[in-house]
Amino acid sequence: MSNTKTPVKNTRMSSWKVNQKELTAAAYPPKPHKHPEDSQSMVSVNNLCRQYEEKVRPCIDLIDSLRALGVEQDLALPAIACILGIVTRCPLVLKLKQLGQGEEWRGKVTYKDTEVEISDPTQVEGEINKAQNFIAGKGLGISDELISLDVSSPSVPDLTLIDLPGITRVAVGNQPADIGHQIKRLIKKYIQRQETINLVVVPSNVDIATTEALSMAKEVDPEGDRTIGILTKPDLVDRGTEDKVVDVVRNLVYHLKKGYMVVKCRGQQDVQKQLNLAEALKMEKVFFKEHPHFRVLLEDRKATVPHLAERLTAELISHICKSLPLLENQIKESHQRASEELQKYGTDVPEDSNERTFFLIDKINAFNKDITALVQAQETVPAGGSRLFTNMRNKFLDWNNYIDEHLKKSSVQLYSQIQVFENQYRGRELPGFVNYKTFENIIRKQIKALEEPAVVMLHEVTNMVRVAFTTVSFNNFGEFFNLHSAAKSKMEDIRLSQEKEAEKLIRLHFQMEQIVYCQDQVYKGALKKVREEDAEREKNKVTLQFNSASSQKDLSITEMTQHLNAYYEECRRSIGRQVPLIIQYFILQRFGEEMEKAMLQLLQDKVNCNWLLAERKDTTEKRKFLKRRLSRLDQARHKLAKFSY
Repeated sequence: MSNTKTPVKNTRMSSWKVNQKELTAAAYPPKPHKHPEDSQSMVSVNNLCRQYEEKVRPCIDLIDSLRALGVEQDLALPAIACILGIVTRCPLVLKLKQLGQGEEWRGKVTYKDTEVEISDPTQVEGEINKAQNFIAGKGLGISDELISLDVSSPSVPDLTLIDLPGITRVAVGNQPADIGHQIKRLIKKYIQRQETINLVVVPSNVDIATTEALSMAKEVDPEGDRTIGILTKPDLVDRGTEDKVVDVVRNLVYHLKKGYMVVKCRGQQDVQKQLNLAEALKMEKVFFKEHPHFRVLLEDRKATVPHLAERLTAELISHICKSLPLLENQIKESHQRASEELQKYGTDVPEDSNERTFFLIDKINAFNKDITALVQAQETVPAGGSRLFTNMRNKFLDWNNYIDEHLKKSSVQLYSQIQVFENQYRGRELPGFVNYKTFENIIRKQIKALEEPAVVMLHEVTNMVRVAFTTVSFNNFGEFFNLHSAAKSKMEDIRLSQEKEAEKLIRLHFQMEQIVYCQDQVYKGALKKVREEDAEREKNKVTLQFNSASSQKDLSITEMTQHLNAYYEECRRSIGRQVPLIIQYFILQRFGEEMEKAMLQLLQDKVNCNWLLAERKDTTEKRKFLKRRLSRLDQARHKLAKFSY
């Protein structure tokens, strides 16, 4: 936990910060006076942690090494996070490592690309302040950038903690107005992770149920499965309320599955008197041992800093061991995702000019191969997706359905149309004889009405193919913006050309359809089928209304209707097949072939090779980022593979 100056008091550390140091077994205490009692007390503290050394240090070292690799950028690591009620400015990872008796205290402060070795505990505060000012700026602002403080000493336990900026409600000085919201967001970023054990530190002389720190912990851990309560300042409890504190620590008031601990830390006055750690721990133990209400907590090992350090170490080791199988799977999955993403960005562009040419050839060949797969309906599609040709078939099916619907509506309107022609244009024909001119005019009008919908379908399918080809270009050339741009430019030219040819041929086809013609045998067969269907309907009394009326009133109209329906049937087949064939040939087949030729022509201009292979800056950075991620995940997998759990 950070030995930083608080935003309010810049001249000395306030008492709460001393308490914070005490909770981690005084990571950087003032240099103690050397006398026999101090040495004896230090040995006692060391013995509390040494029994864990064989299983504790490897576990903590493993997680610390993963954190040092930067694995926490990719997934959450097991940790203990401390929530207090006062504002610090940056989250601080405090890594405590116990040394053998007689070894020298040493420390290291790391942030961003800076690493500072320190050999004296009194240097810590200044270096942490420098780090905070560098990261968050001078003043009272905060940052979620981590500061790492490594402390190795005979007087600390093996433990790693994350000290979070404390909660505040009111902005102080030049702090942002939303400082409280910023801090809560930062705290939640850590404590909401299922891999984090949350320490909620509150004074013994306040109502624990109303503290904001505990409220935040409950919000992310409603069952209290990974929250430990730490009570401080038991010496300031009002007389007569001691039993309430005991009930809280015994988990009888506000239940947490991991329970509570209570500690008595040095006050500001003790620090000013240079009360050393050994003496402070001795006085703390005496306080609890002699207190009529709190001595029972000492007997239950729920009081004093050494017992807290022992408890936290045990909790962290247990938490790490439980998390390792899941962590191993998460690293494996993250590695796989990063590998797949890196494949999308391809390999680095070669420096050698000849190799760059071959690299460009490979890129264009891969693009052409994907275009061929699209044209031949053999492309690979994601789950739930559909191939381009499948989508085109659906469009062509819609076209056939549209023709059917159009001719059905036309059939319903035939009676009135034929009646108009019969009344206004009938010549010398006797009843029952078909007026061929009337027949031709009706046919031409109905077929002409299908021309524009056919052109609309052409544009829709063209856009569908353009989007598919553009996607292929992006997938192959996305990181090379000039190459992708060149491909899209050629694509647009070819699209316009092929679309123009297809539209020209479609309109030509509809012009030819204005010539009323059908093979005699084909037409006779169609007419026979229509007459048989009419006879069957007449027989079953299920004739259409206009057919029933016409059969009774006018033989000419009945005959005309049958001839029109017979010819419509052949038109439907002809137009329904020919228009999709034209579109498929020009917009898919020829489009694909011309696109492949145009891309190969790019290889003829070797001068443009460098220009075509110019990468986006973000592509280069992303590839480097993914390579770094894969590197640290590879190292993490290697470390986990060597670790026995």
